This record gives sequence, C-alpha cells and structure tokens, in this order.
Amino acid sequence: CLSKTKPRLFADDTNLTAAGESINDVEAAMNSDLENLRKWLIANKLSLNVAKTEFILIGSKPMIKSISNRQPNIIIENKPIKQVYDCKTLGVTVDQHLSWKNNTETICKKITSGISALRQIKEFVEKDTLVSVYNSIVRPYFTYCCEVWDVFAW
Repeated sequence: CLSKTKPRLFADDTNLTAAGESINDVEAAMNSDLENLRKWLIANKLSLNVAKTEFILIGSKPMIKSISNRQPNIIIENKPIKQVYDCKTLGVTVDQHLSWKNNTETICKKITSGISALRQIKEFVEKDTLVSVYNSIVRPYFTYCCEVWDVFAW
C-alpha cells in the first residue's frame, strides 16, 4: 500500500521515510502514502493514534534553513501531523540535522548515574559484583547502537 515512502517497522512502531528534490515532493509523497495507510488500516480493522503521530524533516542546516518559511502540511484523517525537531526511535534521539548532541547528553547522564550507583555500593560488595552491576547498568549505554555511531570513528 506504500508506493512513495519506505516503512521501517519494529513491534508496534512504524516510521515512514520519504525523500525528494523539494519540500513539495516530500509533502506529496507523505500525504499520498499516509492516505494509503489510512485505507489499509480501515480495511484491516486497525487504528492509528493520530495524537501520537509526528514528523521530522531531516537535512543539513543550510537545507533546513532554506525551507524554514515553507512548513510542510502533512495530514492524516484530515488532521495535521505535528512537526518535531527531534524524536526518540528505539531509544536513540534523532534530530533534524542527524547530530548526536542530544543523544550523547542523555547517555552521559545515564552513565553518570550508573557510575554514581557503583561508587555508593563499592564498599559493601565484592569486585565481581561491581563488575556485574557495571555490565548491567553502565556498559549497555556504550554498546547499544554502537554500529551506528561507530561509523564516525573511521
């Protein structure tokens, strides 16, 4: 049912991606496939929570700035979809410029909290317990999604 966008599915979460030469192309592609999706949902007796539905434009700073006076009108069920400038998908914060700043700040706070917990318990537990706690509450923040951000280390 989707002919102009690319779906990305995980459990009950779906992201649609559209690309185009202009903001008008992207708007037309999204609105066309959102209408197709609406019809498919009705035919399959499913619903979409429009209140939780959002869209984000992703591009370079100059590109986003060049279209700042032209906000796209993305709609489903005759209701406008809210534009956001960053969003969380599968635990990773993505912003409109694909910067890692917000995501890194969030991860740093969680790592700091985990290290603080380790400091508080270190006098009361054995070293192997500390290692186990580290591997459970700190290390995952370093390894989750590292295939994505490690690309920039090359």
